[in-house]
Amino acid sequence: MKRVDISGLSGLMIILSVLSLAMQNSLFIILGFAVLLIIILLTWRLYLPNVFTFIMVFHWAQIITFIFYINTSWHGDLHYLTNSAVSAFLCSLTGLLVMSFVFAEVAYKDLVVTAEIFANAVKKIDAKRVLYLYILLYFISSILGRLAFGFGSLTQIFLNIALLKWAGFVLLGYLTYKNKEYRLFFLVAFLLDFVAGFFSFFSSFKDVFFYSAVILMTFISKINFNVSFKLGVGVIALFYLAVVWTVIKGDYRRFLNEGTGQQVVNVSEDKAFNKLSNLLASVNDESLTEGVGSFFYRLQYVYHLAKSMDIVPATIPFQHGNVWRETVQFVLVPRILNPNKGTLDNSIKASKYTGIQFSGASRGVSFSLGYFADCYVDFGVPGMFLALAAIAFIFAKIYRFLLLKATGNIVVNYAIIIAFFVQFSFFEMDGTFMFGRLFTSFVVFLVLKYTLFPRMEKFISKES
Repeated sequence: MKRVDISGLSGLMIILSVLSLAMQNSLFIILGFAVLLIIILLTWRLYLPNVFTFIMVFHWAQIITFIFYINTSWHGDLHYLTNSAVSAFLCSLTGLLVMSFVFAEVAYKDLVVTAEIFANAVKKIDAKRVLYLYILLYFISSILGRLAFGFGSLTQIFLNIALLKWAGFVLLGYLTYKNKEYRLFFLVAFLLDFVAGFFSFFSSFKDVFFYSAVILMTFISKINFNVSFKLGVGVIALFYLAVVWTVIKGDYRRFLNEGTGQQVVNVSEDKAFNKLSNLLASVNDESLTEGVGSFFYRLQYVYHLAKSMDIVPATIPFQHGNVWRETVQFVLVPRILNPNKGTLDNSIKASKYTGIQFSGASRGVSFSLGYFADCYVDFGVPGMFLALAAIAFIFAKIYRFLLLKATGNIVVNYAIIIAFFVQFSFFEMDGTFMFGRLFTSFVVFLVLKYTLFPRMEKFISKES
């Protein structure tokens, strides 16, 4: 397998490192750039579904944002609100390196995928039928998304089946990229998901950018100046969009749920669009400046790890596996066997181990401790890295299973893998939520492997 040539990216990182010397805490920023290059070298391979690379890079972006958050909101003082900022930042970067190394060693072992193998798999697929499949999966996903929260015991199953829409989107993207077919249809699919995402309580408009990025990462063999420039422009545009969304999303979500405090949409799309338009028109330079600090805080989440390091073990002892044991029990033990199971409220655990009193599900919000912090609270340092290595090992095993066995066409398998894994891109994911989604998603996709996936492959095959 061919590694990606990052010589152009290395040059860009050197330039950015020099420029960062004028900033506060510049050495930590430079260290972050070095870690980014190592992550890409370890995990990015040409003609493979580089979704784990995307996960690690997005984690990295959230971690490095912690330094920018300190610089903008704490005036560069690393010890302003916590004594563990440096430890949390270094442990977070180290955790990424551990996970990247373990994943690469396990997932890529003895894998051989060349441009010819990929091209031959693409040739076996009928592009028009992929378009039909995507349209069908899009409408099924929309229906299941609306029904999911009305069927408590089936919610996660419905949501995981709904992920298959993204498998269709990825397949359409691959065929568009390789065969130059249906470019207009892919653009329409992109815009449709982007616009529709604004009418979701959870701001899912960003998802289409994630999946599109992973599609492109399959084919990038060299990150030169041209690629770096386009990447930079894209990042700046997304940053501006994210800050604007940060400014308006509080008012917008209160409008969507009509002040009920629940994570639901109670208004029509027409009303939502009009409200969104009015809120966007009200954004000004002052609100954007305030939005930058708020966006950095919501993105980084290293602060929660730092606060947990302040408290554990000074006030609360290490849990020696109890946090993850409770997570596994919550996920695997059905409610019929444990009537007192309760419901998941991430804010309770975050409040306990950070000492910060967060609002919870009763007010329609959720704050996570983050699964890196879960590992620290249980095992400390260096034990947390063994726990993160175990998580990466599980990811790698699922990746290999889907890659080699989901269907008989490796490109279809790529789409399935990407649909499965993008949901794990977030550094702040609560351990219980992450393990629950990982377990449920794998069970659902395992059932689909023997039921729906073969029929999908047959339907889009030119030989059928």
